[in-house]
Amino acid sequence: MLPLPDGSTSRRPMRLVGAHEPGYWRADEQISPGTDYSFSIDGGPPLSDPAAAHVPSGIQGPSRILDERFVWRDHAWPGADLTRGSLLHLDVPTVTPEGTLDAATGLLPDVAALGVDGVELSPVAAFDPEAGPRAGVRLFAVHEPFGGPHALQRFVDTAHRHGLAVVLDLPHRWAVADPLRLDRFGPYAQGSRIAPRPRKDHGHDAPRINLDGSGSRGPRDFFVADARRWLHDFHVDGLLLDVEALADRSSAPFLTELAAVAQDVSARTGRPRALLADGPGLSDRLTTTVERLLTGRLDSPAGDLRRLSTEITAPARIPAGRRRALRAAQRSGSFVGPVTRLPAATRAVPWSRLEDVAGSAATTSADDDATLLAFAVLAGSVVVLDTEHVPVRPGSADARRLAAWTRRLLTLRPAALTDLAHRLEVTTDDGALVARRGGTALVLVLDPAVPALDLVPRLGTPSGAWRVAAAWDEERTHLEDGRLRAPGRCVVILRDDPDARPAGADPRTEP
Repeated sequence: MLPLPDGSTSRRPMRLVGAHEPGYWRADEQISPGTDYSFSIDGGPPLSDPAAAHVPSGIQGPSRILDERFVWRDHAWPGADLTRGSLLHLDVPTVTPEGTLDAATGLLPDVAALGVDGVELSPVAAFDPEAGPRAGVRLFAVHEPFGGPHALQRFVDTAHRHGLAVVLDLPHRWAVADPLRLDRFGPYAQGSRIAPRPRKDHGHDAPRINLDGSGSRGPRDFFVADARRWLHDFHVDGLLLDVEALADRSSAPFLTELAAVAQDVSARTGRPRALLADGPGLSDRLTTTVERLLTGRLDSPAGDLRRLSTEITAPARIPAGRRRALRAAQRSGSFVGPVTRLPAATRAVPWSRLEDVAGSAATTSADDDATLLAFAVLAGSVVVLDTEHVPVRPGSADARRLAAWTRRLLTLRPAALTDLAHRLEVTTDDGALVARRGGTALVLVLDPAVPALDLVPRLGTPSGAWRVAAAWDEERTHLEDGRLRAPGRCVVILRDDPDARPAGADPRTEP
């Protein structure tokens, strides 16, 4: 259906494409860019195109043919290896007063100066501003109040020219919501639903995407085409996937199809593309526990430290069904395991709790923020930082100190990543936690009354073999003869110094 100047509409027929694409319909003529259009099924009311690239009149209004032309200037961008990358989460509606992609683009020089590998954008898919994204999103379209599709192209192009990768968070959880009326086009949703998290989000369940039921080939093609569009046409370097929303029981898990798309785009463009796993209980696991520890919401200092040590050393608890799909996708080489998020970077993702989206976070001090940053940056997985803990344009003294601390931690991250082959060893006693992996150790002094810590039994290396690589309170942190003195609520990063070790000493054996 095409609108006419007199307010009426012109109806143009569509036909089945053919046996090689069963179930697909197409018009015989091209429509010029800038033209509005809608679909009518069996003479029914006008419907928005589920795969519309531009919906300036809203997600229920007519779609518009997008002029895809854009002059890219990122030819020198080699791409980024996001396997162990560091990203800064940018929530487009809140990171600047304007709440637009163009305004966020102006922050990119400051983001690059922090030393991160790239940015992770909160979902930019089009939604109804009054009803919110939970009432449905148009995956293929960029939210018009954010600046629309060309604003996203400008953002990605500028990021690449500043040496930053761009990872886009795809809100699949809300992609087949009931108000979108996708059931008129095909079986996009299954009968079952993604239930609200326990005691949270009452009334905000969502239909499950039909990835393994009757007619699932069409929905799979739909989501594959959306992923390919961002990775290829918009030069996006990675996609963040809510693996719970993409769960299926088919013999060929859908995540492997998306991984194949990323691999294909990588081969065609000569730039690596990646898929990153996200979801409740995965990316929020470590930092949620650390935050509760620091804000006193757990049981006791001793119990809190033991709980934290368990969270650090235990692998992510992934349900069996998703585990099989994740492993199959990871074998493709383009799929990255679960990320580690700072708390504010968790509150802006599609699976977060409703009250968290509203911004009800625990109040933390600069000391607590520094500890969260240290745990997240040195955890080993892809880390997603946030602008609450890492101020992009720091104004206060605490903010400038946190920005400098972040830069320091990120310079230590490459060395810490080389130690990932070693077993993580954690001790929790005397009001302090000491975590060591290879030549890197993190010490968190929780109790202000902690005496000097004897590191020799905790680190299993000779006295003098370690040096302070970074300390949140440098002036009051001292390491001498294997004994560490640091104030309470202080985090210290140590590095093994082979030059200081006695000749012939075994770095893994106590003296």
